[in-house]
Amino acid sequence: MLTSQVNAGPRDELALLKLTPLKRRRVFRSAGRKVRRESRDRLKTQTDLRGKKWQARADGRKKRMLAKVARRVIVKTSTENAQVKFTNASTAKIANVHQQGIEQTMTASDMQRIHGTPDYRAPATRKQAKRLLAAGYKIRRSQGKGFKRPTIKWIVENLSQGKAGFVLRLLEESKPKRRWKLKTPQRSFLGQSQQEQIELKNLLLDEAMRLSN
Repeated sequence: MLTSQVNAGPRDELALLKLTPLKRRRVFRSAGRKVRRESRDRLKTQTDLRGKKWQARADGRKKRMLAKVARRVIVKTSTENAQVKFTNASTAKIANVHQQGIEQTMTASDMQRIHGTPDYRAPATRKQAKRLLAAGYKIRRSQGKGFKRPTIKWIVENLSQGKAGFVLRLLEESKPKRRWKLKTPQRSFLGQSQQEQIELKNLLLDEAMRLSN
């Protein structure tokens, strides 16, 4: 399961040993919350641990990625460390796929579980329209003879998702896939940058010294 663990370094351990177990937990709680806050900020700004913007969605949509993940980042503390993790295993799995950039084997049932049952009567998507055009889809001219290449707008307004999918399979001479590979770009967010690690060490030591007085 994907987690980010906060441990004390040799210098911090000496200061922490002077504290009661309750105060040690308080120190690690502060440190864990700092890591969680920084990780959530990266989810909000859609940037990785190096400060670079994540690779955009393959379908071109601008909707924020991993929005639900941000609400499910939690901190668990003990007298030995703090762990920044997720509320459940399914969220941790999704987060890990993006954090590491993992290739997965997907099935139709997997997609249905993630996205729900598609509405085949809904208008065709722009992605379907682009695939149809790339496959050579044409429509009969309203006037005169022959066929012409439609616009993406026409396809979306005149074809349903079910019909677009059926025509695509005919044009591409393919059967519905039972399983396929899906490579997710790496979009790291959990953990700390080098500068944040330095700040965290200072926080641990400062909190330990403050609570020891």
